[in-house]
Amino acid sequence: MILYLTYNDQPSGVYWSQVTDVVAHLDTPGGGRVRLVAFVSARGFRRTRRAIKAHSPSAWVLPMVPTMRRWKWNIPVLAAVCRLLRPTGIIARGVMATWMALRMRDRGLVRRVCFDGRGAYAAEWEEYRIIDDAALIAGFRPLEEAAVGRSDLRIAVSHALVDHWRERYGYRGEDHVVIPCTLGKDHERIPATDASAWTTAAGIPPDAVLLVYSGSVAGWQSFALLKALLTRALHADPRAHVVFLSRRAAEVDALAEAFPGRIHCSWLSPDAVQQVLCAGDHGILVREDTVTNRVASPTKFAEYLAAGLRIIISPRLGDFSAQVEADDLGLVFDPGSGPPVLQKVLPGEKERLQRYARQRFTKQAFEADYAAVRKAMAS
Repeated sequence: MILYLTYNDQPSGVYWSQVTDVVAHLDTPGGGRVRLVAFVSARGFRRTRRAIKAHSPSAWVLPMVPTMRRWKWNIPVLAAVCRLLRPTGIIARGVMATWMALRMRDRGLVRRVCFDGRGAYAAEWEEYRIIDDAALIAGFRPLEEAAVGRSDLRIAVSHALVDHWRERYGYRGEDHVVIPCTLGKDHERIPATDASAWTTAAGIPPDAVLLVYSGSVAGWQSFALLKALLTRALHADPRAHVVFLSRRAAEVDALAEAFPGRIHCSWLSPDAVQQVLCAGDHGILVREDTVTNRVASPTKFAEYLAAGLRIIISPRLGDFSAQVEADDLGLVFDPGSGPPVLQKVLPGEKERLQRYARQRFTKQAFEADYAAVRKAMAS
């Protein structure tokens, strides 16, 4: 048996597509059992446990020791799990889960550990102060260095992340695979119905060039870039309308006041989100230029493509900015340039982008890499 270990990751669309869907894909007949072990907050534990087990029925969902400062106190619980299940390997999501998994290997409770690196953890904590605790933030570099240096295998979400490991931690090996954030099962399917009723009700004219932003904007550090992009686009092209698939926020309300009738904001169910995405023309993916973003693999990239959207992206956003230019998937927006030139995306182009997403961003597209992980962790 192989364990897939997460620590302090709460249920969300990203968790379903990048954790439970991955576990389901790895847990294939004849390939050995793969079981999710999730340490989650004790606050709302029963609700969280129900949600995770609805997506991964065999998962073991455990309450973690309260407060982040005591995160290492979860080691005895994980050791007990390993003694019961006797796994050959652990795939650990993030540096904390990997540190715990490495302790299991040190104790002889598991043979091999795979670090599933979802980003530049120390850089993210330093740049964005995920928790305002200087001691905890300072401890992340050695944790990440150990995860990179001591694991038997590594999964990176981008080639840029591997380059970051080499530069910051002196990683010189080749024991890694690169698997970007792929489509969840919900986004692999193109909705059978269109969103014309929704766009009509929202007052969006049929000839509008529709820019779509999906995700939260409240307190978001890159909103200044997004505002600059949208302001230029809306001034330059009277056909441009913007849809925020997010909860209401002061930043969105301010744009709506500046451009009456052209800013639309809705918080929708996942199925409805897919329909509205498919009705759009351009998906917005802009981030500030930080180490965190230079190595990132935003899930929205594949989701926008699967809906047939051309992508407006920042320079140096993981591997994706170069991919947008190389494969004509949209445009790279330079904040120092003029307004983006926008066009309606015709049905043939939408089909090309959707086909590209299915070929490049499904779990099946990376089956050789997943098979290598399964084999390494089962040996």
